[in-house]
Amino acid sequence: MDPTAALLAGLVAGLAIAMQVGAVSLLLIEAAVTAGPRVGLAAGMGVATADLGYAAVAAAAGGAVGAALASHEGEIRVGAAGVLAAIALHGLAKLREEPGTAAVAPGRPYLRFLAITGANPLTIASFAAVAAALSLDGPGAALAFTAGVGAASAGWHAVLSLAAGHAGRWVTPRIRRGLAIGGRLVVLAIAVRLVLIA
Repeated sequence: MDPTAALLAGLVAGLAIAMQVGAVSLLLIEAAVTAGPRVGLAAGMGVATADLGYAAVAAAAGGAVGAALASHEGEIRVGAAGVLAAIALHGLAKLREEPGTAAVAPGRPYLRFLAITGANPLTIASFAAVAAALSLDGPGAALAFTAGVGAASAGWHAVLSLAAGHAGRWVTPRIRRGLAIGGRLVVLAIAVRLVLIA
């Protein structure tokens, strides 16, 4: 695959994976609604950076990563479930400690969401499957694919976080708190589902 085609494939794959509504998206929306567009944008770029890093690993290793992950699919799902459950329960505990306020924005939203996304093994599994199917030949194609994924993920998460952040200005503190609780409960439900299908 030539670099131009690999770039386009990376853009499509990055957008398709980024647009999936999952635990990270829900947490990102909640953070942007609660703390505003600047915090949301920083958090979104943390997600995009993790996607870029995982795409680079998947593109460089290709089918080797995909094969290794495929043989441990059950363990990966259980690991992802554990990470998501810990995030959800920690978030609920923080809300309980601050009963009169909405969720507190993290001091370092970029690093927080970089860590959240990076700790979810399902992210690299998705990119590894795509990279293996594309048969990327040579460093040029791998680099182009990675750049495409990074650009698509950054673009989508910027739009999502800015839209949610600006919408949050019209939301009352009580609704924000409800969204924070609801978002964490949905993340916990996703974790339970991952365990059940592992």
